[in-house]
Amino acid sequence: MNVEFLNKEISWLSFNDRVLEEAQDPSVPLALRLKFLGIYSNNLDEFFRVRVATLKRLAKLGKKSIESIGDDPKMILDQIQDIVIRQHAKFDFIFDELRKKMEEANIFFLRETDLVREDHKAIVKEYFIREVRPQIFPVMVNSRYRFPELSDTDLYLLVKLSKQGSSRENYSIIEIPSKSCPRFLLLPKEGEKQYVILLEDIVRSGLDYIFHSLNFDTFQAYDIKITRDAELDIDDDFEVSYLNKIHKSLEQRKNANPVRLTYDTAMPAEMVRFIERKLKLNALDTILPGRRYHNSKDYMDFPNILPDEQCHVPTGIIHRELRRTSGIIEVVRKKELLLHFPYLGFETIIDLLREASLDPKVTSIRVTLYRLARYSSVINALINAKKNRKEVVVLLELQARFDEKANIRWANKLKSEGVKVLFGVPGLKVHSKLCIITRKGHKGSEEHICAIGTGNLNEDTARLYTDTYLLTSHPEICSEVDQLFGFFERNYRVSRFNHLIVSPFQSRQAFAALIEEQIGRVKKGKQGLIRLKLNNLADRDLIQSLYRASEKGVSIQLIVRGMLSLIPGRKKMSENIEVISIVDSYLEHARFFIFGPDEKVKVWISSADWLPRNIDRRVEVTCPIYDVNLKQELIDLFSIEWKDNVKARRIVDGKEFRNQNGLPPWRSQLEKGLYLRRLHEEREADRS
Repeated sequence: MNVEFLNKEISWLSFNDRVLEEAQDPSVPLALRLKFLGIYSNNLDEFFRVRVATLKRLAKLGKKSIESIGDDPKMILDQIQDIVIRQHAKFDFIFDELRKKMEEANIFFLRETDLVREDHKAIVKEYFIREVRPQIFPVMVNSRYRFPELSDTDLYLLVKLSKQGSSRENYSIIEIPSKSCPRFLLLPKEGEKQYVILLEDIVRSGLDYIFHSLNFDTFQAYDIKITRDAELDIDDDFEVSYLNKIHKSLEQRKNANPVRLTYDTAMPAEMVRFIERKLKLNALDTILPGRRYHNSKDYMDFPNILPDEQCHVPTGIIHRELRRTSGIIEVVRKKELLLHFPYLGFETIIDLLREASLDPKVTSIRVTLYRLARYSSVINALINAKKNRKEVVVLLELQARFDEKANIRWANKLKSEGVKVLFGVPGLKVHSKLCIITRKGHKGSEEHICAIGTGNLNEDTARLYTDTYLLTSHPEICSEVDQLFGFFERNYRVSRFNHLIVSPFQSRQAFAALIEEQIGRVKKGKQGLIRLKLNNLADRDLIQSLYRASEKGVSIQLIVRGMLSLIPGRKKMSENIEVISIVDSYLEHARFFIFGPDEKVKVWISSADWLPRNIDRRVEVTCPIYDVNLKQELIDLFSIEWKDNVKARRIVDGKEFRNQNGLPPWRSQLEKGLYLRRLHEEREADRS
């Protein structure tokens, strides 16, 4: 069999293109279309900071890199450049479309040169002097002086300053103060017309105020934005505390090499050459001319002035087992529960922690944390538990990319309250989503309640991402979670896990064995069936196992949101593999695996994608679902997603198609909400 793979970076760009398609879809509400543009831009920033930066590093290694990753990084970088340029043009076209739609809804963007109404001029001038000008600190630059270090999270104006009768070039860099001032300022309406001006145009309107002492009379100002390598270099100097290492690496990240420059297309060629020289950009860097404005990720937070036309998906559903009880712990002691966010409220997790902090039988709460909400009720609940004299242990992963600073802050807060804080395992990221509550049981014994999930204990993302949590008191599962926390505290103590599948110890072998089991069924004349829902699938060894299963006659259905190195639907290689990808209002984030077609079906939820890093270099937990009803619940949810013909794309032999099947519209996120509402509300009505 001739095995083929799609490069994972190229496949990820296809995912981001699907995000862009949602912004283009006229059936999507206008506010959500604008938000999808912001999501696309934010995704692309992170892609350059991480994936492209890594490829640049690999490209410098030459042949060694091709041997290690199976692709030529220079060739992949060239492909990325071509794809991103095409996507930029598509982005601009969509944004022009949305501007027209916004004008139809009486919302108008103004530039500084469009300020003709006296009240608008006065408001912008007063706002600039009062709020913006105090935040402006221009840096003068020219060919002799060193260029200032530019942050890759900020937007800048490169300003050319001229005096009449002088040919000398004068340049200045101005950081747009979007951390302290809103990016969008609403101006007074004219009848039904609402006007908006961007912060950088407010800065442009005040350039003569900013430089008045220098007697320049002409200003040309253009947006620029750079993207830097965001990888942290953590050395092995054990004399330095882990907290200090992370802090030091974060400081180094500020001055990391640029990997992308985006600039206003209208910028004169000599200004472009000037900044390229100053940033020392080379052939491996991406240099992208763009429109007048950058940092489009800010459109995720555009003011709430657009028409609300959303198709409202049911959320805030209360689990049927929790409707008539004041005690979650007592319910979970008797029965396992599945929580599906955002359809069911994340408040259940907060209530569980609050209850545990007050329960006199609870002796300890231990939890792994990766990304937290900006104002975290989880942290507050854990601190409250400590104040109520519970032992609280928090494993806080400091290397959660782009959340490192926040996690250092949370670590210091927890430690100041007396909480025991662990900083992960040397050489491994802890990405598992675990909470274990220990109680005094009968006659001095111990009993446990566990929450095991697919996503972070984060109330902000729980409203935006689809994730699943199992609440269980299953003795063997809880015992193995307890053993895993023993490993976190004493890294030399590695246990044998018979129920959980734990990376990096077992996952590769366990997943391969589950695939082989379905091949074995086919050999016996039975049906072999594999159904996987993942965010990313790019581990080549596991993909080869799936190809082999397809070749042997196993039916394989995959729902993969992002990276996909597997090529489905290719004869004699993957013709029994079908793949869809769903992009909708909520980010599909839950991971669950279904092996087998009958009463012996095996069902799992997981924190792990099928990527080498999740299998070999992180602590991940894949948890079995044993309860028959909960198994069926996950099988039903997979089936609902598989039928999607509104937001799903079918991927066949490297090509993508809308999953249109001639049937009535079936939007899986809406249908999942309706299914869960029936499951929890109608059964409750039946019982009453």
